[in-house]
Amino acid sequence: MLSLYLHFPCCKRKCSYCDFCSGVGDRAAMEGYLRALRAEIALQAAALGAMPVDTVYLGGGTPSVMPAEAMRETLAVLRNRFTILPDAEWSSEANPGTLTDDWLDVLTEAGMNRLSLGVQAVQPQLLQTLGRIHTYPQALEAMRMARRHGIANLNVDAMFGLPGQTAADYAETLTAFAQAGVQHISAYALTLEEGTPLWQSVQSGALTLPDEDATAGMLEAGVELLRKLGYPRYEISNFAQPGFLCRHNLGYWRQKPYLGLGVSAASLLPPPDGQPGIRYVRRVNTTSVANYCEALDAGRLPDAEVTPIDAAEAMFETVMLGLRTVEGVSYADFLQMHGVTLESVYGEAIATLKRERLLQPSDPQNPRLALTAHGLAVQNAALMPFMRDRDTDA
Repeated sequence: MLSLYLHFPCCKRKCSYCDFCSGVGDRAAMEGYLRALRAEIALQAAALGAMPVDTVYLGGGTPSVMPAEAMRETLAVLRNRFTILPDAEWSSEANPGTLTDDWLDVLTEAGMNRLSLGVQAVQPQLLQTLGRIHTYPQALEAMRMARRHGIANLNVDAMFGLPGQTAADYAETLTAFAQAGVQHISAYALTLEEGTPLWQSVQSGALTLPDEDATAGMLEAGVELLRKLGYPRYEISNFAQPGFLCRHNLGYWRQKPYLGLGVSAASLLPPPDGQPGIRYVRRVNTTSVANYCEALDAGRLPDAEVTPIDAAEAMFETVMLGLRTVEGVSYADFLQMHGVTLESVYGEAIATLKRERLLQPSDPQNPRLALTAHGLAVQNAALMPFMRDRDTDA
């Protein structure tokens, strides 16, 4: 099975905190980009053959700013070139301030059945600080619009640790999202990226972030509030009603093959024949839209990096990605994937985490390596012993 990710780098306006590969583009630039994307779809489909696709994800940037008819043509090429299963999960991101009926018509006709809205907060002053172009009433209307188009699986994004945000603000946001009837909530802390307008405002003293204790308190209280609201946590930043876990993202955390299409998109694919010892290949497209379009105009794939992943790195990634999830890493699955036991590779690391009480008690009938709630909050620190074990083995 294969997952597809398509990147759309255009936005109506770039948010003050955003360091993603995105920018403002006019209609001609968007249509030119989509022509290049269609060329990449054709080239990659020819290279990969008929691997069935069970999840599709459109991200950005802002997919919902792309011209509807050009999107229709692009998604038709995608369907014609790849074998997308009838029950595939098909998600798209959208900005509540750019959603239109025409765009939703095109996407739902193509197969979209899950929509992810970047709402972030309900308080007007926080949305203004983030440089968002929508209000919360507009976000509610976007949810209603999506439901009118038959989309019953809605995700909304929530952010905490924002300048001027209080614990009460964050709780109000999460409660409002639950009351709006969404099925999935992605809740994550602000990452202040150097060079962004928000970073500059904080550096100058014009804005002040909550301190570490306040941000940690928002995280802990938010996890508990979401549980009470009916959204149990299943990954560090993701919470869902039963039956609505994001299949596409679960694929990333389980090292399922995926193909990234578009500028800056990443892929994890089986290695070419004749590369013994390589478990899979990680590919990343160029981050330059101009170079991306130039390569595809010349009939070339727009690779910027191609990295073979050997067995030792693949084992570490199994642990690193699996420990993002509440269910963690199955001892049996690790043995099946890698032909060795978790204890034989990472025995010292596991002992260290047990001593530090960062691991959940494991069921003897189905042993798993899974972090406690505190372990998930300090996941980077929890991974350090595994990195030491990996370096020692190397």
